[in-house]
Amino acid sequence: MKARLRNEKGVALAVAVFALVVIGGLVGGAFFVGMQEQKVGFNTVKHQQAFSAAQEGAQLQVANWGPGAHSQLSVGDSVAFNGTLSGGAGWYRGTVMRLNDLLYLVRTEGFSPDSVSRHHTGLMVRVRPLEIEIDAALQTQGKLKIGGSAYINGNDVPPSGWSCDPSEPAKPGISIPDADDITTSGCGGLSCVDGDPKIQEDPTINDSTMTTFGDYEFDELATMANKLIYGGNRKIQPSLIGSSCDTSDPNNWGDPENPSAPCANYFPIIYSNGDLTVNGVQGQGVLLVNGNLSVQGNFRFYGPVVVRGTLKTTGTGGHFNGGVIAANVDLEQNTVLGNAVVNYSSCAVAKALINTAPGFLMSERSWINLY
Repeated sequence: MKARLRNEKGVALAVAVFALVVIGGLVGGAFFVGMQEQKVGFNTVKHQQAFSAAQEGAQLQVANWGPGAHSQLSVGDSVAFNGTLSGGAGWYRGTVMRLNDLLYLVRTEGFSPDSVSRHHTGLMVRVRPLEIEIDAALQTQGKLKIGGSAYINGNDVPPSGWSCDPSEPAKPGISIPDADDITTSGCGGLSCVDGDPKIQEDPTINDSTMTTFGDYEFDELATMANKLIYGGNRKIQPSLIGSSCDTSDPNNWGDPENPSAPCANYFPIIYSNGDLTVNGVQGQGVLLVNGNLSVQGNFRFYGPVVVRGTLKTTGTGGHFNGGVIAANVDLEQNTVLGNAVVNYSSCAVAKALINTAPGFLMSERSWINLY
């Protein structure tokens, strides 16, 4: 039987259309994948820009920390910051929050230049207090003259109105290489000195011990000062700009006697390169004098004081709450009875050293990827 031939007209067209559909699908799929890869790459670049902005913003806070940078913050309070990366590669904003006396949390949000991508990081910063050891209410290497109503007290005295840890055991009232270098006037039986003991002879006191503090020499401490003055005659008292503490005022050294005032938590490191005369009123922090310090007008200071020359008080004298290290001392008060000239205060020393400390990243688990 003769086979019948089938009519195959149009098959080629159908095959061609099918092939075009398949090829179109492949091309469309490749195009879609390519677009997705491009978007992923684009988003990765944006995310990296945001991450870099967050990292730089946080690292800049640590790099520029400096002594007293955030000492004005109370525990739980925070201060905001922001900035832009060089070349417009992104921008950041964030806050520095004080967690306790020694720990801070730096939270930073970084953004890509078009603000499409955001990255949030955190850094834990620990402040490292300066090591200024106060071994007595008054430590001196040279001669010491005490007169009038001067009083040196090695018992631990917390400043009025401050939140302090329990008092420490009493320190010596005076630490000096040779007690024979002490002369008194109106201070029979050393009645103007208190402490445990009243006088401690320490032959190891020398030029080095008077100018070396932990890992720092006196001159190195001076480079850390955030309040630089050149001696002269000054009246020290708190000052404000509006309702905020004016930390740029060279004569504003905080407000230790008003705990709720704007400058109450401001503890500067003050360096006087030359003889300094102070005539009132009050200050706090760390006071370094490369020369002589003369105090009058009932000046009150809270924190450690280091004087490379002679400390002299006259008239109503000066009140030092913390501890004093001076090469030579002349304490003459003749007009007011019962005024304490030097009080040892572990609280005043600790607050001053903590609040003037530089900041460092914690050695472990300092970096946190928040989101």
